[in-house]
Amino acid sequence: MIRQWIVACALGVTVLVALVVWRLSDHDLDWRQSERFNFTSGGASISGTLWLPERAAHAAVVLVHGDGPQDRVSGGGYAPLINVFLDQGIAVASWDKPGVGASGGNWLHQSMADRASETSAALSLLNQRFDDMALGAVGFSQAGWVLPQLTRRDADFLVMVGPAVSWQDQGDYYTRVRLAQDGLDPEMIQDIIVAQTIADDHAFGSEAQVENAPTGMSVDRWHFIRENRDADARLDLAQLDLPLLAMWGADDLNVDAENDAALYRKSLEAGGVHNKVILWPAATHGLLKSAAYNWQLTEDWSPFAIARFLAEGRFAFAPGALDEITGWIKERNQI
Repeated sequence: MIRQWIVACALGVTVLVALVVWRLSDHDLDWRQSERFNFTSGGASISGTLWLPERAAHAAVVLVHGDGPQDRVSGGGYAPLINVFLDQGIAVASWDKPGVGASGGNWLHQSMADRASETSAALSLLNQRFDDMALGAVGFSQAGWVLPQLTRRDADFLVMVGPAVSWQDQGDYYTRVRLAQDGLDPEMIQDIIVAQTIADDHAFGSEAQVENAPTGMSVDRWHFIRENRDADARLDLAQLDLPLLAMWGADDLNVDAENDAALYRKSLEAGGVHNKVILWPAATHGLLKSAAYNWQLTEDWSPFAIARFLAEGRFAFAPGALDEITGWIKERNQI
């Protein structure tokens, strides 16, 4: 009896260890086949990686970052997503933003048009690597002002996760949500938004001087915001000639998902039948499960949420969301 109990315990521990190792493997890309993915954009040398599926790829994508000084794996956050793509036969390329990691330049000196040119250069390199295969870009958040500038000369399709339409409207929404979470009432929030709009026009408007940068903000960041604060995707979306999948988490705290999805539908109404606009239930800005991971910034995550993400890997995403994306991408290779 004791021996049977020991054997059962040993078997249980073995299964548990195997399960942990299996889940943690979602955060590991070192075992994947990869190649250097280096190119030049805006006079800067950009350094990245191309990861390849175990078998022949069915499609290939480049990943286009959101805001911030992100490296090619977004501090490790991309790893589960990249592993899902690779398991589905989709090759993935990503790079360090200019001035981050091994890339030269400075991402804070980029306009959204500069970022679109950078993405176009990456897609051109990807096109040289693969023949007779659907190639596209998968972008997050701020990439919503980047990818709609691309055309059929650049790619075969686009996927956008959590994109905003108007830079300034997105900023207002983000602030409203944050203040509401802090317990402020709607009237007080509106007063703060009005005051902030006036202050921003003074700090970032056409007559603003460098010395007017808000306290605590670097000159580079001031320049970046001033360069891009009038960004609005509507005109580019109306002229888009690429199939597009746009997805928002229904519980997005960073952008007004319902409103922006409606604007996408309106802007794309003259577009092709392959466009798809989706609000995914119980999902965050990055399509993670909102019940566990719904903060505006990953820096706000609790220690428990961080540990849970490490344990869940790809299962941290809202059920079915990644299947929707990979399935739609693979369909592009059949059209």
